[in-house]
Amino acid sequence: MDFGIKGKKALVCGASKGIGKAIALELAREGAEPILCARQEKVLEEVASEIRKETRATVHHHACDLTSSTERDQLIKSVKEKYGGVDILVLNTGGPKPSSAMETTLDDWESGFSRLFQMTAQLNEAFLPHMKEQNWGRVICVTSLSVLEPIANLAVSNAMRSGVTSMLKTLSDELASSNVTINCLAPGAIATERLEELMEARIAKTGQSKEEYLKSYLAAIPMGRMGTPEEFAAVAAFLCSDRASYVTGSTICIDGGKRRSTY
Repeated sequence: MDFGIKGKKALVCGASKGIGKAIALELAREGAEPILCARQEKVLEEVASEIRKETRATVHHHACDLTSSTERDQLIKSVKEKYGGVDILVLNTGGPKPSSAMETTLDDWESGFSRLFQMTAQLNEAFLPHMKEQNWGRVICVTSLSVLEPIANLAVSNAMRSGVTSMLKTLSDELASSNVTINCLAPGAIATERLEELMEARIAKTGQSKEEYLKSYLAAIPMGRMGTPEEFAAVAAFLCSDRASYVTGSTICIDGGKRRSTY
């Protein structure tokens, strides 16, 4: 199947590992030119080399701490100067630290707002006008199942990712006639370092052994297992394709059936 994205420039945030890295690799397999973004320059160089070796794709990279508005400004300036803009934007960044709503301080709320909401708004403001002008664009935002069903002890993530989802739904309506699609992907239990960190935090709170916790955790997933970043990336790549040109404003769950809601 030809996805119609050969030569498309794709800025992939959080691309040094996990879901972001898997999406960058999958887009490269389909002929896109990933622009990898993450904090560590050395790691990005290694990932870029790995993707080039496997796919023979053209791969770029720019080190940036996406939690810093100043570094985001520098990233935007560099990308615009070198490429003019991007055709595909993958919004993906690590979540805030776990906390209950009662434990969350005002500083925590503000930090989460900058990390998730402002980062998304800033990159959208920078890159969506180019997509609209050329009458083609794809935006994928990695969110969480918490936008449908709030997750205990993730108060900041629950609130900010829900806000991001509403913002992107609004934008999807405004840009639909310009052939710019905007969709959210909500991961459930995808085997990443972030999930491992969250599980360790929950185990510490419950006092269970890791084996006990994992058994009960997997029992709540109809498929009885965690998903892989590669399974997640396959859906993301399809949504970036011409084949998915009538899909916009959606939140698609990739969770092995874990969510209990029907939408």
